[in-house]
Amino acid sequence: MTKQFYILFLAVLATFFVACTASRQVQAPVPTNTGDSLYVTLDTMVILPEIDDDEFFENRVYQAAEERKWDLLHTKLDLSFDWKNEKVIGLATLSLTPVFYNQSILTLDAVNFEIKSITVDEQQIATFQNSNRELIIDLNKAYKKGEMLQIEINYEVIPVETALTLGAAITSDKGLFFIDPQDTIPGKPQQIWTQGETENSSRWFPTLDKPNERGTQEIILTVSDTMMTLSNGILVSSTAVAGGMRRDHWKLDLPHAPYLAMIAVGQWDKVTDYWRGRSIEYYVDPGFGSSARTIFQHTPEMLEFFSTKLGYDFVWPKYAQLIVKDFVTGAMENSSAVIYGDFVQFKKDDVIEEGINDYIVSHELFHQWFGDLVTCASWSNLALNEGFANYGEYLWQEYKYGKEQADITRINELSGYFNQAEHEVHPLVDYYYEDKQDMFDAHTYNKGGLVLHMLRGIVGDEAFFASLQLYLINNEYSAVEVTDLRKAFESTTGLDLHWFFDQWYFGTGHPVLTVTHDYNATEKQVYIDIEQTQGEQGFTDVFTLPMEIAIVYPNRSIVFQQIKLDRKNQRFILSVDGPPAAVIVDPNDLLLAVVQHDMAQSEYPVRALAPISINHRLSAFRMMEEINTEFLNELLVDSSYTMRLMAISYLVEQGDWEMVYAATMNENRPEIQYYVLEAMAKVDPYRAKAIAVRLLDRTDKVPMIYSALMTVAAIDIDEAIHWVAHFENNQSDALYVARASIYAREYNALTPDFFYTDRAFQISDDYLEELIATMAMFLSTQNDFVQDEGLRKINSTLYLQTQNPEYRRFFLITGLLRQYVLEEDVIFQEKILTTINSLYQKESSPYLKSVLKEGLGDLLD
Repeated sequence: MTKQFYILFLAVLATFFVACTASRQVQAPVPTNTGDSLYVTLDTMVILPEIDDDEFFENRVYQAAEERKWDLLHTKLDLSFDWKNEKVIGLATLSLTPVFYNQSILTLDAVNFEIKSITVDEQQIATFQNSNRELIIDLNKAYKKGEMLQIEINYEVIPVETALTLGAAITSDKGLFFIDPQDTIPGKPQQIWTQGETENSSRWFPTLDKPNERGTQEIILTVSDTMMTLSNGILVSSTAVAGGMRRDHWKLDLPHAPYLAMIAVGQWDKVTDYWRGRSIEYYVDPGFGSSARTIFQHTPEMLEFFSTKLGYDFVWPKYAQLIVKDFVTGAMENSSAVIYGDFVQFKKDDVIEEGINDYIVSHELFHQWFGDLVTCASWSNLALNEGFANYGEYLWQEYKYGKEQADITRINELSGYFNQAEHEVHPLVDYYYEDKQDMFDAHTYNKGGLVLHMLRGIVGDEAFFASLQLYLINNEYSAVEVTDLRKAFESTTGLDLHWFFDQWYFGTGHPVLTVTHDYNATEKQVYIDIEQTQGEQGFTDVFTLPMEIAIVYPNRSIVFQQIKLDRKNQRFILSVDGPPAAVIVDPNDLLLAVVQHDMAQSEYPVRALAPISINHRLSAFRMMEEINTEFLNELLVDSSYTMRLMAISYLVEQGDWEMVYAATMNENRPEIQYYVLEAMAKVDPYRAKAIAVRLLDRTDKVPMIYSALMTVAAIDIDEAIHWVAHFENNQSDALYVARASIYAREYNALTPDFFYTDRAFQISDDYLEELIATMAMFLSTQNDFVQDEGLRKINSTLYLQTQNPEYRRFFLITGLLRQYVLEEDVIFQEKILTTINSLYQKESSPYLKSVLKEGLGDLLD
């Protein structure tokens, strides 16, 4: 019976953790092979494109940049909010002038607006057209270029979502969102926040809602004095008004596109850093303030790095990063005030990886130059925003963690792009998209960044960053097309780069190269034959590809030679000193290409050990049919952390625990020790304990300490008690639960009150199951009164008093189930089962109820 219930318990957890994985869990990378290159899928983006058909191509429409008749100079908004009806009440004052030609009609984007009055140059306008998408105003005179028009619009609007085809990147076009507006959802805060991209700012204020428009702005927000506000720019005043209200006046004196305007209203913990005298602000959920600098780790350092690397300083007057509930995209780069979904939020003690959010923080920060300072003129050119932001991630990783780590992120980018390219390809600059949301895909993001990386490799680092500096200087506060980028590079380098931009920005697909090589011993020459086969897939038939070839000799010396591939079939003849041990195409892995290289098995270990790109090394390792001990021993002392981890992961898969243990005891990286500890704990607990003790001496990462303490406790409770005493002052959830688990095994070391504190009730989801399992184990040794009181508290709402209680009952049940499986006292076992059933009946999530029902089966009434 115990075995049956134990399997059932595991089934419950397995079903659930398909969708929800605790943050403290660690897994070794699981790479997959694609031809000669290795692509590790780490990206969370899922692309589900539709396959194009002939009818689509016949009916494509050219997507031009918006014709500009008016130049929007300044927008002033005075806003208040009707929370009950989810309505914005606003007075918008817009200052405009004609771009060139005389204009007598002004057409503004304004979706679902109820217009109360319109005044033009202090004269009220009696008639206008309101189509519920546009506001068309006859001005009664022609305005000339340079002549100022000031229009005031008194309006109300309930932001609405329309039936647009939305991409995976943005899931709603509502523009402005009220979150729990009447404060009726337990655990969810009241908030207002905006999401303007692509053209959704016009759902909460009237504007010229196109990316090639820009102006300065000021926004006055009237809110309850209990609420905080945030907008672009600087808070110039905050004034109390009658009825417990307050007026906050935000002002941005630098011009930006309307879609980058933002507001937010709510309650947060605010933490402030400074960079060159400017405030760097972090807004996180109440209770997360102490973790804010870890959530947005390295932000000041990133600002300094990007400003220096680009030779162009961050321009905005502050930099704020805000976390909101129910955000409709990952994050949004609003000028000077970025919004994130709450998936980036965590308690600082719950993570192992340094800079776990670096990828998204660097992405949004790089946008402050590429996207905000310089903005794509049309959504067709979105790669000038998103491709740069993706490459900003690479640049930061390279600077902070080294080229190997950056190249691993590049593997991820390749994987995301190739996944989409299997189903759909289009030009990187696509003037024939069907819907602007279609542009938010793995071409614009992934391919956009990968193309910049190739361009950097062609012109060299110094020229690359000098060209970017010129591009920013020439186009600051303006809208750009890809031609502007090309001109900046050509002006800097003196090169004609039409060939590069034509094939990569306006061509389709990527090179697919079939490579063979042979050695002529008589002539001491290597023959390399390369065929471009991508035309068979409908891609650009022939690419021009400057590239390197690496010749690796048996003594492991390497010679690099430059070639230029510019024909469909091409042979290259390279003079060599002797027979090569390996021939490697593109050894630094710069090309966005699939390389299918036919080679002997003997080359793979050479490539795996060579000082070339991590992509080639990983690929070679995975392609090896036989891996001997001599090779593994060499790999286990390699300078590459990734390759050492791959070797240890291989040994774990093989179950060679003796060699795993020996390798781990020679390994100084706590991350690898932790991975092995987790893998070894169940199969070799005594050796796992030795690793755990070593880890406790070397790490301050709480999840590692927790795992190590629990491993020691499984073997030697006295030693575990000794070790846990070292961490008595650590107030993290993990170590609070570790203390409970360890002390509960020692008679009289705990009292029931330990489980009934506010601290215990607020334990995070990651450790709640362990706390409840420990509590149930402790109760099993107590009298009936203590048992009944403890189970009553578990069955109450005490452990649901968190901001996100959705999964709490699930973990209460699985925690109790662990003790139910082990319990030998039939009476207490029945009490546990009764509590499980009661909790199950209270579960309100159909999904969680179905998971529990599937796993628990007949245990449920």
